[in-house]
Amino acid sequence: MPLQYARANPGKLGVMRPGFGCLSITACSFVVSVCTTILIARLLTPGAFGIYLFVLWLATAAVPAIGVGMLTVTSRHIAEIQSQQEPHLAAGIFHFVWRRQYRSILLYCLIYILLAWPFSKLFGASTPVLFLLLAGLSALPQLLSGVASITLRSLHRFDLLAAIRLFGTVTTLLLVALATQVQGNLIGILLLIPATAATIPLAIAMMCILRLLPVREAAAPGAMLKDRLTRGLNNSLLLFTMDVIVWQRSEMLLLTHSHSTADLGFYALSSIISTRVIDIAPTLLSTCLLPLLLRYVPGQRYTSASDAFVKTSRYVALLAIPLCIGAIIFCPSIIALCFGTVYLPVVMPLRILLVAAAFGSVATVSLTHLANGERKQAQIKLGIYAASLNILLAVPCIALWGVTGAAFACAVAQIVSAIGSIFICKRLIFG
Repeated sequence: MPLQYARANPGKLGVMRPGFGCLSITACSFVVSVCTTILIARLLTPGAFGIYLFVLWLATAAVPAIGVGMLTVTSRHIAEIQSQQEPHLAAGIFHFVWRRQYRSILLYCLIYILLAWPFSKLFGASTPVLFLLLAGLSALPQLLSGVASITLRSLHRFDLLAAIRLFGTVTTLLLVALATQVQGNLIGILLLIPATAATIPLAIAMMCILRLLPVREAAAPGAMLKDRLTRGLNNSLLLFTMDVIVWQRSEMLLLTHSHSTADLGFYALSSIISTRVIDIAPTLLSTCLLPLLLRYVPGQRYTSASDAFVKTSRYVALLAIPLCIGAIIFCPSIIALCFGTVYLPVVMPLRILLVAAAFGSVATVSLTHLANGERKQAQIKLGIYAASLNILLAVPCIALWGVTGAAFACAVAQIVSAIGSIFICKRLIFG
């Protein structure tokens, strides 16, 4: 299952606190991010857009595995520990995680610089060395922003965190708009924008943390607390690798060898859209519908873990299935309107991936229940099966049908992974 979609406990404690302002900011951030993607796609040809997305994917795909607290499950665990401490000790935890993240950045820089030249040789015209290095810069503020986000969540400043994220997305959109007026290599300029746009919100977040926590009088965490933090910060590399193969458009590695950069752009765009569709239903449920139900409909409160699992899965399905069906029907008109008719080849792979997106949305509930480490061996076995299936299908399907074949292989693997996660969770809860 996609690790980055793991949600908080679907019960009362895991629901984002309702508030029209916070929900409005989150919605605005989503809309601005979509507008930025549309603008970049219209500025570039499909071939240039494929190079842009592929280079960014290579630069950031492994960041969650290296970074501290970059996975939602990990960051939530650290935020919960930090929120239970006194301010001086919470500031000490911030120092501890921040230092760990600096080591992760040094490790990332070393590995990435060593691999940049081999990647450029391996993938040819799709990955010029200069573009790889420029794209790698975006990972640095992203790693540090993860630590700031954990601390703000531990302080329950969800409104402030949402506002900072909105500021970052608006900054990105403005910089992309300004890039249209600059003469030079447009791809290189656009690759610089994520790093620039992420640095400003990071600085704002750090100033807020310095005001909210007594950072200068921080108390270092004790040995037992450090052990809890360290265990929480350790990610399963094998599980993450399987997740990347199944859910993170790894099929582009095969497409770049045998197909044009335009095909890369079409497939990457269809994958980005389906990924965002996966996230809509769980986010809408956890930030809007569940808070309202828990507040105004007392009979909807969960009585047990099994009741929470069944009801939340049902709610997500009722949201995700109509959404995906509507997207499948109207995606030709939406693509033509937003991206232009030149991107209409996106329609067929997108429709295939949207089928898997419905299963993926429902399965996020199961991943939430499995987030504490129960049945990890079963999850690893499922990940190996799904990843192996993706690889076995992708090679012949891409050779025969290109972008459509890549979408088919990916969708089958994602459906298997999603259904398997639901069954693993069901066995865990119902015995």
